[in-house]
Parts: sequence; structure tokens; C-alpha cells
Amino acid sequence: MARLTAAAQDKQWQREDDARTLARAEEIKNSPVRLKGAVKEANVMVQRVEKEAKAMKRVAAKPVKPVPRKSKPVTRSNKKTPLTRSTRKRK
Repeated sequence: MARLTAAAQDKQWQREDDARTLARAEEIKNSPVRLKGAVKEANVMVQRVEKEAKAMKRVAAKPVKPVPRKSKPVTRSNKKTPLTRSTRKRK
């Protein structure tokens, strides 16, 4: 048996997974109870996503304000800046 490359293994796995997904979809389509439940849940999911999208639109609509600078940078020439341990003269 020939060894497959990683890319070939990924493609093989994807084909198998797709086949399983299609088989499950057919099972759901052929079961009225499962199909009805899936449609109902899809509607709930749509409402949830629409609510999140509405909140995102509100956030995106607000203008971005620049954050005001609170103080000057600390320098030795800034006389009002209190001394810290690193700038205090040692005795």
C-alpha cells in the first residue's frame, strides 16, 4: 500500500467527511421530526445573529474620540513631579 503525502491525506479525509455530512443531511431531510426541529433551531440562530449584528452596528456607528493626554511626560526638569525611588538621591 502506497503512503500518501500529507496534502493527499488531507484531501482524502475531506472527501470522507463530506460524504458523512451529506449522508447525515439526507437522514435529517427524510425525518420530518428532525427536519422540523432543525428549521426551528435555525430560526433561533438567525435571531441571535441578527441581535449581535444590530449591537455591532451600534458600536460601529459611534465616532471614535481620541484619548486625551492626562499629564506631561516625567522628566528631571519637571519640578512638580515627585521623586521616585529611582530618582531620589541616596545618602
